[in-house]
Amino acid sequence: MARTELPDKIETERLVLRVRTVADAEDIFDYASLPEVAYPAGYGIVVKGTDKIVGSVDFNHRHEDDVLEIGYTLHPDYWGRGYVPEAARALIDLAFKDLGLHKIELTCFGYNLQSQRVAEKLGFTLEARIRDRKDAQGNCCDDLRYALLKSEWEVI
Repeated sequence: MARTELPDKIETERLVLRVRTVADAEDIFDYASLPEVAYPAGYGIVVKGTDKIVGSVDFNHRHEDDVLEIGYTLHPDYWGRGYVPEAARALIDLAFKDLGLHKIELTCFGYNLQSQRVAEKLGFTLEARIRDRKDAQGNCCDDLRYALLKSEWEVI
């Protein structure tokens, strides 16, 4: 299936939804760094010795069940260097040690072998395979749900 092209701009009665640009960085930072918006937080991944953000790692704390979902992105030039597992491990340690959570979840599509390897490298267990979901481009694929319990993390 061909990649679906999304419009650059969508208008509603009161809003304009548009593609973000570099010019928006300061505005995005202003709201995204507020504790009521970004708790716990997202972090840029910066290789030591540089000032360049090459990716991000973040999590959402779902208060109703004390489960954290971790997510990450990384510029392709930096793939295969172990940066994502290293960054994710730091957030996982924070979540279990300091936030007192009991479970962390990670979701990826079945075709994303790199994310599957990250999950396995970090000790996550595949809990569910949701079949025939659509990704952002409209392609049918499996949605994989991994999880790591605090009790499992303690023995890793």
